Amino acid sequence: MTRNREFRLLWLSFTMSVAADQIFPVTVTIVALNAGGTASTVGAIFTGRWVALIVFSLLGGLWADRLPRRTVMMASLAFQCCVVAVGLHGGGPPWLLASLVFLVGAAEAFHRPAYQACLSSVLTPAQRPAAAALMAVSWRLGAIVGPGLGAYIVTAWSPGIGFLAVMTAYLLALLLQIPLREPAVAPARRSSAVREIADGLSEVSRRPWVLGGTLAMAFQHMLAIAPAQVMLPLVSREAFGGDAVYGAALALLSVGGLVGGLISMRWRPSRPGVAAICGVAMYGAVPLALTWPASPLLLYACYIAAGVGLEIYGVQWAVNLQREIPPERLARVTSVDWLVSSMMTPLGLMVTGPASAAVGRSTLLGLSALAAFAVPLATLFLRGMPRFNSDLPPAGAERISAEAAPAPLGTP
Repeated sequence: MTRNREFRLLWLSFTMSVAADQIFPVTVTIVALNAGGTASTVGAIFTGRWVALIVFSLLGGLWADRLPRRTVMMASLAFQCCVVAVGLHGGGPPWLLASLVFLVGAAEAFHRPAYQACLSSVLTPAQRPAAAALMAVSWRLGAIVGPGLGAYIVTAWSPGIGFLAVMTAYLLALLLQIPLREPAVAPARRSSAVREIADGLSEVSRRPWVLGGTLAMAFQHMLAIAPAQVMLPLVSREAFGGDAVYGAALALLSVGGLVGGLISMRWRPSRPGVAAICGVAMYGAVPLALTWPASPLLLYACYIAAGVGLEIYGVQWAVNLQREIPPERLARVTSVDWLVSSMMTPLGLMVTGPASAAVGRSTLLGLSALAAFAVPLATLFLRGMPRFNSDLPPAGAERISAEAAPAPLGTP
């Protein structure tokens, strides 16, 4: 894998884009707060990213399957460079910051499915598990180091330097893709945009394990991850007397993800679906620990375990989607997966507060823990889920075979 030139270029480009993705929100947050904004202002600004992902996810997957993936990735990175350049003067009013976040999110909706599909095309099946794990490790390292680095750059120098660092990272990611040689993918027969998006949805719905895994992760975001995000800072202050536990728990979630990525570089489970779904279910320990916050150490242990499980799921899910989905439709399937998760996450964030007020925090977190365990594990009963295997021919194969079959005798 390390001798694969195209993978090395993609990996280095990915690392640069991760650095930009981590520094950018820190820079925007500090600019907004320096201008007198509140937590509500920051939340409203970053809602734009979710809106952009929801609006553009399907289109991003569609064009990533229609055009060369390298072209889509480079265009997205170039667009992000131009957007971030607007902030080089040091920021702006909240509406401008929200616009920048929205536009960067829109470009992300095109870049990510193209990147996943291109990554699959440059790797052999034997290389994909280790490559996916290495990408996960790079992302987690960025999540651990990036926010602190971004805060240091902005506070030690200025917000304008922060935006310059983001633009430079995106530019380096773009330059690393110039020499990339993407293997040709035989395009499917072109049709209308609506039909091609429907083909991507069909690839999901005709495989019970893909549909079940997508919905399980979406509900996990809404019913467990979002409530924990809202409740963790409150529990940190009320039960442990400050924000230290809040910050440490989030950092340890990324540390757990790093461990999960390292494990996945070597581990090849015989039943990847069981390993992945059990990994998702491990997140149920987090709302359970928040329900009875007896000790910071217990809470930290639960966040580490959750990070390990989520990363094992992510690696197994990505590798087996690459194996099962036809290459010319992989970007659309990836975009459907992200769209469903993106829609459920803000919904969970919005309803957590009112639900907590209605039934009480402990009851809400207890129900969240129950759902976090039960919903993913229930999908193991779906056909193909334990092994992430559907044993189906690619969509359209039946139609092609029917067209190629000889006509019955006597047919004109």
